[in-house]
Amino acid sequence: MYSKLSMSDVPPVVLSHIISLAGFQSRLVLQKVSWNLRNFLKDRHFESNLKSISITVTLDFISIYIDPQNDWSLDIEYQNEPNGCSVQNGMKPKVFLKNQYFVTIFLNDLNINLKNQNLKNQKSVLELFRLSFECVLAGFLKGISEVLDNRDSPLRVEELNLEVTNQEEVMSVLPYIDSKSIRKLFISSSQNCLSLEIDQMVRLDQWKSAKELEIFNCIISAPLKDFSHFSNAKIQIEMVCSEDLLMLKEAFLSSSSFQKFILKYKYFDENVDLQLLFGEPDLIDRDTWSFPYPDSDESLRLVHYDNRVFDFSKVKNSEILIENFHNYCEVK
Repeated sequence: MYSKLSMSDVPPVVLSHIISLAGFQSRLVLQKVSWNLRNFLKDRHFESNLKSISITVTLDFISIYIDPQNDWSLDIEYQNEPNGCSVQNGMKPKVFLKNQYFVTIFLNDLNINLKNQNLKNQKSVLELFRLSFECVLAGFLKGISEVLDNRDSPLRVEELNLEVTNQEEVMSVLPYIDSKSIRKLFISSSQNCLSLEIDQMVRLDQWKSAKELEIFNCIISAPLKDFSHFSNAKIQIEMVCSEDLLMLKEAFLSSSSFQKFILKYKYFDENVDLQLLFGEPDLIDRDTWSFPYPDSDESLRLVHYDNRVFDFSKVKNSEILIENFHNYCEVK
């Protein structure tokens, strides 16, 4: 007869080797087997080379999609239940955890598994980290900040995608991302034209280091100089003035990396005559101007659309000539 082995009978070196051969999904399952095994996993590092993580926070559940092979293959849901919570891994049966708070279990799991991301390969970067807040759960903002802040080094993320209801949610994540790795920042809201304060985030190194920005379905109030360093950006603001437009024009003309900036606004704070501000447009009755870059075959193109949008872009002079010719023929 063979006796049943317990975890204590397996040498730690052997157990570590076995677990290292398991994938990310298997380690998440093992964390629910026993507290001893959970603590064993917590105290050791197992390399993770994830590419994408997407988290959705709702009133009753938290879901996480893990993307090891770039196919959004792993879905784990932490659900609030009477007298505890449940965890469902893909199509596997739910695991019920009595007298446990689903937010705490999620954050503990995330802490264990995120600490291994970028661990061995210092050049590896998480291509996408997405966090969607449909509501604010007790302890979540502080908890996610602690998970990210407690890492040995900041999490390296190329694109940070946040769906939020306020600035506090952004600040629970953005300050803890590696400022040297972040390339794109996407902030959105499920609410219609949310008024979003950004005075804290614009002071962060992560904000200043990012090259691309898109703020969707949010109206922001901030000095436009805080956006002039982006090579690509798309935002909507409450109010624009002539000084803002002149500042952006000069900033983009002096930038070697600038490509495109789309500015949607609600109001002018004055009656601005754009022809007095920028001179005669390229064509009569068309709010389009071109400003050449010094010693270059490119120009800064500015187009003002009737739907209250200013579009700055860097274009080839040859493209401007062709476009102006076509527009001239249409007018004639």
